[in-house]
Amino acid sequence: MITLSKLSKRFDRQLVVNDVNIKINEGEIVGLLGPNGAGKTTTLRMIAGVLPPSKGKVEIDGTDITLDGSIKKRIGFLPENNPLYDEMTVEEYLAFWADMKGIAKSDQQDAIDFVVDRCGISEVYYRPISELSKGYRQRVGFSQAILTKPDILIFDEPTEGLDPNQRQDIANLIRDLGKKRTVIISSHVLAELAKIASRMIIIHKGAVVADETPENLRKLGSSSQIVELEVKGTGVLSTLKKIDGVVDVSETRKNYFVVEVNKKQDIREDLYDLSVKNKWKLLTLVARERAIEDVFGQLTSA
Repeated sequence: MITLSKLSKRFDRQLVVNDVNIKINEGEIVGLLGPNGAGKTTTLRMIAGVLPPSKGKVEIDGTDITLDGSIKKRIGFLPENNPLYDEMTVEEYLAFWADMKGIAKSDQQDAIDFVVDRCGISEVYYRPISELSKGYRQRVGFSQAILTKPDILIFDEPTEGLDPNQRQDIANLIRDLGKKRTVIISSHVLAELAKIASRMIIIHKGAVVADETPENLRKLGSSSQIVELEVKGTGVLSTLKKIDGVVDVSETRKNYFVVEVNKKQDIREDLYDLSVKNKWKLLTLVARERAIEDVFGQLTSA
């Protein structure tokens, strides 16, 4: 178990992380969310043991990581922007990190073979890193992070700058690596992270403002739900606004309306009856969950 107790970090007079308390169980995949400057990266660096807290502590299975440096061997960390050495080949880069991580010479090749296979980089193993695509560069970064077969993985913005296909590729890799490990990920791609993480923690101004499963997170931050309909007719917008329980109506494109309605009411039957009464042509009528992005915006707008 990873335990953050009253964790705080101050740079000069600026308090970046403020009294954060989090417990992460073994085997969880946890998404850490927040706007720019919220304290995500600083928190991850403290968990990884590369940045000491100003106050509070990070414990792994009850051991303070600042008091026992050996416990850091259980952590694999991929920092933001994935720092690589472009002049090296992938082979040289992994050999360098095997030395840096203190892997015995007799065990290094087995460790390297393991990460090359798990991260799918055999095709580029002898190539210079400078020649690799962004997707392969990220895979090389992941391979460095898991060289010692750590049981805790920390990834800071691992899909930043990748195209949709590359992001999906890396998401699948994270799911695979997370089957037998605890994984903590920060990302700005909220919908993508919701598909990977079993739990999502939102940090705003250095403090935790939400800690829920993706499903429960969608229910936070508002007392309304969304109904979308595509309908052809006259006076639709003005009529929809007069329905009891409707909070807001917008026409996002021609004949397509998004209706925000009080959660306690299901107005889909009313909308159907209204369409029949006014001789509208109702083409689509569906209630949808609030997007993670909507909830995120509400919780971090203050």
